Amino acid sequence: MAFDLDLSLVDVRAACLDLRKGDIVAGPVNPGSFDLVTARAVLHHVADAEAAIANLVASLRPRGALLLIEPDFLPVSIAEPPEVRAFWDGWLEWSRERGIDYQIGRTLAPRLAALGLEQISGTAETAIYNGGSAWADYCIQTITELRGDLVSFGKLNDPLVEMFLGYCAGPTWWTQTIAFTAVHGCTPAAEQTASANRSARFRI
Repeated sequence: MAFDLDLSLVDVRAACLDLRKGDIVAGPVNPGSFDLVTARAVLHHVADAEAAIANLVASLRPRGALLLIEPDFLPVSIAEPPEVRAFWDGWLEWSRERGIDYQIGRTLAPRLAALGLEQISGTAETAIYNGGSAWADYCIQTITELRGDLVSFGKLNDPLVEMFLGYCAGPTWWTQTIAFTAVHGCTPAAEQTASANRSARFRI
């Protein structure tokens, strides 16, 4: 099953694929029904990531697995040269104002632990790229599309944007931007959940 707020851009159809439209923040999909639930590059755009993750967990059966893959812009905190770092500082301020959490990757493991998941583990992978590469072209396209909003926000100006675009076009400049963070965990076995619920009622 695939679940999204907007299915208008989905052009894949298959007999075994169940496409459903809905809001993961509003509630779980088929609570307690799935052996595996995964979300990729979704939560950093969600206004209430806490609720969304809780609903993903609620859709799992006992001993079900959850895999979350989200970006973390940690590498830009040491970007070189300093003016590139200044660009990313402005970008991150803009993104926070727009409700985009580009630092959510580092929070996934503790969020899953707080929801009672077990066997939590994960990795983060960062692409190293230079100007003129596919990654740099992606940056150029994204920043060009968003340039008006970025500049009007006030934390970035045209000279800073032009400087960054220039680096993205230069093959001698090497950098890293996003640590794609994959974190997974499992829900407890049914008997563990029942025992925990009994213990909670006793404490109350």
